[in-house]
Amino acid sequence: MSNGTLLLGWRNRWNRSLLRFIGRRVRAGVDIEDLAQETYLRLLRASDLRNVRNPQAYLLRVASHVVSEWRARQPPQDMLEVIDEETLVVEAPPELALEAEIWQASLDTALQEMSPVTRAVLLLKFRDNRRCSDIARDSRAH
Repeated sequence: MSNGTLLLGWRNRWNRSLLRFIGRRVRAGVDIEDLAQETYLRLLRASDLRNVRNPQAYLLRVASHVVSEWRARQPPQDMLEVIDEETLVVEAPPELALEAEIWQASLDTALQEMSPVTRAVLLLKFRDNRRCSDIARDSRAH
C-alpha cells in the first residue's frame, strides 16, 4: 500500500482530530486547514508509513512540528503595528495612475464578459476573502 493510500485513510479517520489539535495551538484567524495540508504533505514525502505503529500519534507529532515551525516564522505580537489609513495613502506618479486606469478598464471588460456565476465566485474569493472550498460547499447547499 502506498503512502498516498495510507494517508487518505488516515485523513478520513483522523482529520477532525488533526484540525482540533492544530486549532488549539494557533491564534484565531490562522488557516488551520493550510497547516493540516502541510502536515499531510510532509507525511506524503516520508519513506514508508506502513511501519508506523501508532498512526494517529505520528500524525499529531508531525502536525506539532508544522505548528512549531509556523510559529517561528511569525513576528512577535508586540512587534505588530497598527497601521491607520493615513499611513497607507501614497501619491502615485502620473504614469502609474494612467496604467492603473487602463488596467482597471480591461478588468471591468473581462468581468462583464464572464457569466454571473463566475463573477460571483470571483467576488466571494477576492472581495470577501473566502476560501474556494467554502464557496463550493455553500454553492452545493443552494
